[in-house]
Amino acid sequence: MPKQKLIVFDIDGTLYRSDDYERELHKEIVELLAEKLGCSTEEVKAKLRALRKETPSISWCLIKLGINLKEFYEELARRANPSKYIREAKDVKALLGKLKEAGFKLAAHTNSGRALALKVLGALGINPSMFDIMVTSDDAEPKPSPDGYLKILGLAGITAEEAVYVGDRYDVDLKPAKELGIRTVIVGKGITPKDVDFKVENILEIEDLFLKTQG
Repeated sequence: MPKQKLIVFDIDGTLYRSDDYERELHKEIVELLAEKLGCSTEEVKAKLRALRKETPSISWCLIKLGINLKEFYEELARRANPSKYIREAKDVKALLGKLKEAGFKLAAHTNSGRALALKVLGALGINPSMFDIMVTSDDAEPKPSPDGYLKILGLAGITAEEAVYVGDRYDVDLKPAKELGIRTVIVGKGITPKDVDFKVENILEIEDLFLKTQG
């Protein structure tokens, strides 16, 4: 891999994996959305199912339903309790520390709002100051829009070729990065799309990818 200067991390599903939290968060989203739209949770589920055929991103589904994303995620953050489901990740925290010591800039990029992202990082035991840059849906259009990616590159003062994006979803995280010329690492098991540059099953495996190959 050519010398990279910036590593951008998706948060949910990448820095950690919790099916229980994902289910609970979806339940909270449906209930809150039902309140906002004045309809039943079953009607909300049907609306989301229909919209998910057009977009893989729940944030864009909310936008298409006329929801103010910032306000919605702020309320969701008040209701959600990620620390009930997500364990402290000392190994991930140590990995981020090693990458910073090696001279990499680190960024976090999430479709979640900032308040909820901070609660998730808190549950993981990761100080947000570990990231030089954090871009949430409060700051830019949610993925797969290129808006957040371009904002990160601009804040870092680097070109797309000097960055690498680490995420767990191809359509939402990695395809937009590839289209901008950013190298990509997919995290997880299963079939790897052909144009992804690297694959790891666990986030900790990127230590070998970034530190051992670059010295």
